[in-house]
Amino acid sequence: MKKINIVLALFSVAVFFQFCTKTESATVLNKSTSDITTFVTSTELLPTLPATLFDYLDRYPTHVQTALIASDNTPLNNPITNAGATLGRVLFYDKQLSRNATTSCGSCHKQQFSFDDTTALSKGLDGSLTSRNSMAILNIRFYKSGKMFWDERVTTLEKQALMPIQNHVEMDMTLSALEAKVKSLSYYPTLFKNAFGTTTIDSIAIAKALSQFERSIVTYQSKYDRVKQGIETFTTDEAAGEQLFLTAAAPRTCASCHTPPMFITSSPGSGFGLNDPNDNGINNNGNFKSGSLRNIVIRSNLFHNGSVKSVQSMMEQGNPGFGNQAIPLHFLRTAQIPSMMAFLNTLTDNTILTAEKFSNPFR
Repeated sequence: MKKINIVLALFSVAVFFQFCTKTESATVLNKSTSDITTFVTSTELLPTLPATLFDYLDRYPTHVQTALIASDNTPLNNPITNAGATLGRVLFYDKQLSRNATTSCGSCHKQQFSFDDTTALSKGLDGSLTSRNSMAILNIRFYKSGKMFWDERVTTLEKQALMPIQNHVEMDMTLSALEAKVKSLSYYPTLFKNAFGTTTIDSIAIAKALSQFERSIVTYQSKYDRVKQGIETFTTDEAAGEQLFLTAAAPRTCASCHTPPMFITSSPGSGFGLNDPNDNGINNNGNFKSGSLRNIVIRSNLFHNGSVKSVQSMMEQGNPGFGNQAIPLHFLRTAQIPSMMAFLNTLTDNTILTAEKFSNPFR
């Protein structure tokens, strides 16, 4: 009897591991092009979500709320809701949204690195590299024009959300294949019902949910924010650095492209970019989108091609160049760099790096 029980136990273990590693392929007809798309569906892994939804409708401090009122790019037909952002969080981290179930939005925009990556170019689903650096998606709700990507080639975040999924290097899915795959996963009908009042799953709703989640990723718990609320005060170096940030090299100051308090603007006083013979950026004019400088000190591989290792190295070597002029501008004296770095350090919000509501629910 003991031997029979042992054999049965071993058989059960073998069946368990076979189930856990099982993969299936599915074929979908893309009706718009009559193409056949084949994708891989791995064993369904359920997301772990709280019984009570996280609150994505944060109450921002006055200085942040004032900036939001002036710069919010949220469209009237897609306001952030807790249920919508929750669905967006699941979609953002779901590797099933890629052809071979290996890559998600979160693969290139990692929470622990300020929703940035730590390499110049990120790896796609088959190991190939992306053509540009992964831009940190912090505070993108404050980019008033709503234009996305380094070259601003799309006009809204909702349009941007689906493009990495369709990119052959990144996730390599057609929209029809995406819809079919999401419909095949057991956990999505309820999430879509909660978010949009219907179990209908289509690419439009997917884009809306992803956009809600991404717009909710806002930094407002740094020392800078506490100073602006009157809770703390800057040190002498930090205060000196703030003045340099606001006034050095006027009229083309740091704040021209990275306007406080979110240190981002979609209408800078003058374009800023790297001289890159392989990439001419916005309208081929040599300029590139300016992202938020929040958490900039703990990020690496900066600018559209990731060629600038860190913000400190940029200051020590001179600015990469304004617009297509690419002229190094040493507007900071060596003795001023510590003050500027001290100020930029106050922009770091560590809570965003670990907050559960922004984390991977599939862990």
